[in-house]
Amino acid sequence: MSIYPWIEKIDFQKFAMPLVVKRDNEYYPGIVEKLADLVFELERCGASDKIVLAVKEYRKKIISSIILYYQGDLVDAQLIVNEMLDEFNDAAPAITDINSSIAFPGGGPDYSEVQFFRARLSENVVEFSSEDMLHIPFNKRHIVKSERFSIPGLPCLYLGNSSYACWVEMGCPADHRFNVAPILLDNTQKVLNLTVSISTLYAFNESENTLSESENENYVISLLKLFVLTLCTSYKVEETNRNFKSEYILPQMLMLACKRRKLDGITYYSKQIPSELLACNVGVNLVLFAKYNGEESLSEICQHLEVGTSFNFALFKQLLPCQLYKTYELRALSTPYINNVGTKNHFFPYTETQFFEFDKYLFANWHRDWTIPTL
Repeated sequence: MSIYPWIEKIDFQKFAMPLVVKRDNEYYPGIVEKLADLVFELERCGASDKIVLAVKEYRKKIISSIILYYQGDLVDAQLIVNEMLDEFNDAAPAITDINSSIAFPGGGPDYSEVQFFRARLSENVVEFSSEDMLHIPFNKRHIVKSERFSIPGLPCLYLGNSSYACWVEMGCPADHRFNVAPILLDNTQKVLNLTVSISTLYAFNESENTLSESENENYVISLLKLFVLTLCTSYKVEETNRNFKSEYILPQMLMLACKRRKLDGITYYSKQIPSELLACNVGVNLVLFAKYNGEESLSEICQHLEVGTSFNFALFKQLLPCQLYKTYELRALSTPYINNVGTKNHFFPYTETQFFEFDKYLFANWHRDWTIPTL
């Protein structure tokens, strides 16, 4: 039995992600319209006044922060985003450790490990060392570019929860250029979860829990606030050759707000996958902030992870079946959701792809002799 019948009435198709616009100047009007649509849907479907008011206030803060940024009032814009993040306490669903995050379904007391992958491109078949697969060193920060959740000069470590997620993020490179390493974290990291969709609301609505009525309502409000942040950071602008990217404004301010809260990273759906329904299991990314405390090269975050050497995808595809006899339980499969990859018109089970076999191979054949590099 559903907790809130009004959730079932929401038209999820109105809020499918990623949100694609052609030009940079369509980003802000797009956010204003999309958030107005959300408030309209909540009112139409019968959400409580408390829930509608909470979303309206969150919408106002997001719009105000973007306007202030456009006006050059970066400090005031950042203060608003800081306040928005401070509305979440250090508890589910917003801020959790890696293994407990709803970004990675399938966890539990008997199985909680989340596998991550890191990719690098090369023109030749090479094996990158474990250290080569870490973040850009601080002594090379001059090559750090602006990314969705990072600013120039501030290194971050971007990971995917499948080799497929890495592949699409890197522009679907040729097999011989694609090199991937396995990575495990020690679960000491606290991360902000930006992988909330209408489907997440549906799942919670059908779940069994022991929360009180007020606790359920507060949980739904937290989910809706996270959904608003997920929605507003999920824009993809098709216009090329831009020196400035409006769709990076809010994600980068959220990154700075997370650092202020001493969080370690952010989880989010790949924007290169055409639907969050295809990204929700094997298209989840994690960005870890390379915290800087005067280190010459690498951040102390490297003390809290293990990373293997890379293996080339083209070389993997040349292996005989006898080389693939080992197997490995992947967290992405320990979920009730459908694991499909591809496009909206042509999609296939992840388990029927070479990426699935590659992911298992990388972990099953990983000799974990990792030593912490010099920081």
